[in-house]
Amino acid sequence: MSAEKARVLLKQAEADLEIGCFEKAASSAYFAARMACEVWARRRGVRDLPRRDDKLANLVRNLGRASEAESLLALYELRKKADYSPFFIEEGEAKLALEVAREVMKLLQVM
Repeated sequence: MSAEKARVLLKQAEADLEIGCFEKAASSAYFAARMACEVWARRRGVRDLPRRDDKLANLVRNLGRASEAESLLALYELRKKADYSPFFIEEGEAKLALEVAREVMKLLQVM
């Protein structure tokens, strides 16, 4: 995992949003934020990162970043909708996912 990869995933999410691929945009936004959280935790000396999304969010919360942890969980729920649900992601949801991912990356200084 790397900060560069997180930035690339965010750019891909932006490109997907522009062409109307809202499911892909939401999913990429989630993975950009997840990778940013992983990079941030590694910078704080965490060696063994949890694989489960809720466990990673708990780790981020326990390291003092409750807002970013909640954002990560919200993005994860949207990603599950995008990838597994019979319902479509709406444009507004995809836009919000990108805004949230950008904010997580900015606050964790991974932008």
